[in-house]
Amino acid sequence: MKLCDRSEGDAPGVSRSWGRGITLIETAVVAGMVSALVGITAPVVVGVRAGARQAACLSQQRTLHIAMVQYSLSDQRRLPGVNRTGLRYMGSVANVQAMLGDKSATTPVSSFDWISPILGEEMGFSKNRAARTAQIFDLLACPEATHTCDKLYARTFVSDLDDFDAIQENEGYGQISYLSPAAFHLRGRGFSASQFMTYRWRGPAVIPDRYVPRLDDVGNPSGKVFVADGTRYLTRSGILDFDVNPIPKYFGSFTSSGPIYAASTAYGDKPNRPQFSDELRPGQPVHEDNWKMSYRHRGQINAMMFDGSAQGMDRVTANTDATLWYPGGSVFTGDSATEESRDHHEEGEILY
Repeated sequence: MKLCDRSEGDAPGVSRSWGRGITLIETAVVAGMVSALVGITAPVVVGVRAGARQAACLSQQRTLHIAMVQYSLSDQRRLPGVNRTGLRYMGSVANVQAMLGDKSATTPVSSFDWISPILGEEMGFSKNRAARTAQIFDLLACPEATHTCDKLYARTFVSDLDDFDAIQENEGYGQISYLSPAAFHLRGRGFSASQFMTYRWRGPAVIPDRYVPRLDDVGNPSGKVFVADGTRYLTRSGILDFDVNPIPKYFGSFTSSGPIYAASTAYGDKPNRPQFSDELRPGQPVHEDNWKMSYRHRGQINAMMFDGSAQGMDRVTANTDATLWYPGGSVFTGDSATEESRDHHEEGEILY
């Protein structure tokens, strides 16, 4: 007597289950549910990744801040930059030559470079100026700064330009990530302009005449920006470049005029109306969307204060409070200032 009837070809011990197939309607329902779940979770995943990149950017800024403080405390609280680590290279052709070509890991790549002197040895920067510049842009890059430079800008003849050209042709230079407000690096107008780099602007604010770039002169350290996301220079035709001159006239690749200046080539919405006619490069006015390369964290910039605290700022916040971008005791003039800052401050107001 047969207890079961096995079809020909079935293996012993294997049973066959029979049931109806999945209908087209059921398949469509499942596909719709999966699509809906993807639609819900995708923005969350994107947001998490963007948040992680913003956190990594803040970590880079914190590295710069710690190195700056360590340097400053070892040098009578003076700030590295154009009026300290860069000052010795200005004033003569011989001084400039001492910066070019192969020198050392801590030699500034330009008079405004405050990064090489404080991190060159620790990060093993190249002794070559062109290679050291590439390392600063790449090793200390914000994860959201993904553009590469299209060309180099040289206002005058530079003897080591071939070194830069070789790197630009073979590896390329990354986008500039971080800028420090120049108002903290320039001396007040009470000092001789032939001996120091002084603050020449009348607006949007004037720093104290006797201001010296020192940690204890910047003002309230929790309310003053030491470094922030920032990129310059994107030309009107959409060409991203950077200034390879050892003595840039305005800011270079390491400092900026700050967001309060409406004509800022890094943050401004009216970059083609500068206070000085020679701020813009001849025949290369800045692109009106350059600011988007700075406000790259979903419309925000990261800003690290002198006390080591940090915050994200949207354009309205950055454009409004001038006290963030100028030393304590500066006077707000409103000249060439953003509309937001003119609404927020009164002319002649002291910025504490």
